[in-house]
Amino acid sequence: MDQVPDLRPDLAAAQSWVAGLIAAVRPDQLGRPTPCREYDVRGLLEHVSTLPGKVTAVAEGNDPRALPSQAPIDPVTVAENYRTAARSAGDDWADDALLTTTLTAPWGPAPGGLVVGGFVMETIAHGWDLAVATGQDPEADPGLVATARVVAEQALTDAHRGPGMPFGPRVDPPAGAGPTTQLAAFLGRSWSPA
Repeated sequence: MDQVPDLRPDLAAAQSWVAGLIAAVRPDQLGRPTPCREYDVRGLLEHVSTLPGKVTAVAEGNDPRALPSQAPIDPVTVAENYRTAARSAGDDWADDALLTTTLTAPWGPAPGGLVVGGFVMETIAHGWDLAVATGQDPEADPGLVATARVVAEQALTDAHRGPGMPFGPRVDPPAGAGPTTQLAAFLGRSWSPA
């Protein structure tokens, strides 16, 4: 690969979208199931809240896998705390040289620009999870989703799918699905609200 894309603005946009979704979660929704079968809404928020810290860890040359995948949250302040952590993580990526530096991603060594792309994909996927679980609009900006889809198609092999893996086998999206729901289906997610 000759050029590593600069997806830092895309990550910031994805985080902004997710922060808005988090802010709209009602306390009575915290126990609802989500498409991420291992998490209810509270558990998903506890997971999503750790992602900016992982973004920071990568930028600082640390291994994000050493960080917890969930952390306790205060439902009242979770959205603002997420926004603050996401802004700080963005600041940690200000050095353009990080985009071409080999860093430790959650899946192993990769150029920083590709790591950022992986976080864009994960952030949008979990935003979709949260949106459908709480009855919000699950569609992010189509241009942003197109970027995440390119990352997913390039990075996600069958070896990353199935039991014990972060992604399931591809599923067919529902008829008339928007781009974010189509991406979720590509990532192996489906949702049948109760």
